[in-house]
Amino acid sequence: MILHRKGAMASWRFSRLWGVSDPALFQVMLIAALLATVLGKCGTPPNLQFASLINQLNETEFETGTFLKYNCRPGYTRTSSRSYGLTCTSSGDWNYKVFCVKRRCGNPGELLNGLVTVKTDYSYGSEIEFSCLKGYVLLGSATSYCEIQDKGVGWSDPLPKCEIIKCEPPPDISHGKHNGGEENYAYGSSVTYHCDPDFSVLGQASISCSVENETIGVWSPSPPTCKNSCIGLPDIPHSTWEGYISYMRAEEKVYEVGTTLRYSCQPGYKPAANEPTTVTCQEDLMWTPSKGCEEVCCPIPDLKDITITHRRPSGFNNGCVYFFGDSVSYTCHGKRTFSARCTGEGTWNPKTPACEPSCDSPPVIAHGRYKLVSAYFSFKDDVVYECDEGYTLVGASKLTCSAAVWSPAVPQCKALCWKPEIEHGMLSVDKDRYTEPESVKVQCDPRYGLVGSESITCSENRTWYPEVPKCEWVYPEGCEQVLVARELMQCLPNPEEVKLALEVYKLSLEIEILKLQRDKEKKTQESSV
Repeated sequence: MILHRKGAMASWRFSRLWGVSDPALFQVMLIAALLATVLGKCGTPPNLQFASLINQLNETEFETGTFLKYNCRPGYTRTSSRSYGLTCTSSGDWNYKVFCVKRRCGNPGELLNGLVTVKTDYSYGSEIEFSCLKGYVLLGSATSYCEIQDKGVGWSDPLPKCEIIKCEPPPDISHGKHNGGEENYAYGSSVTYHCDPDFSVLGQASISCSVENETIGVWSPSPPTCKNSCIGLPDIPHSTWEGYISYMRAEEKVYEVGTTLRYSCQPGYKPAANEPTTVTCQEDLMWTPSKGCEEVCCPIPDLKDITITHRRPSGFNNGCVYFFGDSVSYTCHGKRTFSARCTGEGTWNPKTPACEPSCDSPPVIAHGRYKLVSAYFSFKDDVVYECDEGYTLVGASKLTCSAAVWSPAVPQCKALCWKPEIEHGMLSVDKDRYTEPESVKVQCDPRYGLVGSESITCSENRTWYPEVPKCEWVYPEGCEQVLVARELMQCLPNPEEVKLALEVYKLSLEIEILKLQRDKEKKTQESSV
């Protein structure tokens, strides 16, 4: 049937050419008709994943407009499209719109005590995974696929179950028992062990049913043991048990016979009678005796030439006159005050010295200050001097107290004066800054006279004394015009220009004279009124 339609179309195209009388037009139409018969054909249709041809094909070429019908493959269903096939276009291609889509499986449901993980969706060919919460084991397949079943699609495996993991009955222990019954022990359940009289629990008293390798129920931690043991720790005042964060935490534990513990004395105390600082749990479940820790006293200061002015006790009540934490203030020869503190080793810090000749306070200097090198005044104190801003230190910056004398000589802070600005003049000594009491002389340039003192001195307040002089221009009396003319000759080499400038200058002088006369007459009139 397809071949018949193809021959009819070809004969129709060529039959219309015979009526054309123009040779050129005839050739054009002939070429167009031939191209249409060649270029308009389609090849074998493509293989569609979602659909298959209804009829078997016996041809390899198809005319433009040919329509081939398809059916959806298993696992697919038709869309709302009106066209369920492929059409051969004039360009020789098969044209179609997707007319079959994947079928969808139903919701697999919720997995109690587990999770359902959807990889993509519920469509044909998709996969879902099943997993259980901690403490549960999966009974059934861990995966399921949406596959073809009968005339539709369905899940390959049913929804599995998550069953809680169980443990074997808790193990029995010697000289003790647990509080569990005969019931099943599931994940999360726990039991507590108790020991017989005269026995103590060593280890964790309570154990729980937990999971190992995600599927096996085991008891964790391991069951405790019941043994003869010492309960608690001996009371050793002013000590700390080594290896434990706090005394209370160590006191709550039980210790097996033969256990040896070590303690250390707190600051201000030492082992009594130099005994070892250990105790051992004995067969009679008693700890070996210990004399513990005794206080460490600081020596009483030698009161020769020393007067204690203040004492601050640490608050401990014991047999020491001076104990760890006590502090005292004292003076030597009634001059300087010192402080010392009793340390945990039974010594004074700083060490209490014998009173020796001492220096008075370091000398005070003007425009400066000193600071101590050490924290306390000792008998070999060093002090360092520094000056205020704008002053410089003259002399040694560091003084040392030796044999009740500060040496070397006390330095001084001298003022710094900035270089004075002298216009039309120069200084006898030229530099940026001058030190008190440095003096300089001022010399003016030619044709300038000095107004003020020729010599000036840098004073303590960082200023020049007397006031900085000035250099002003001077000329002989009555020679004003001559000097003006000389200056004009230097600036105006043309005689005519000099003459014109002098006339202008003369005119300006006459104007000034007229102004003076007018002002004089005005004052005379005001005074007469």
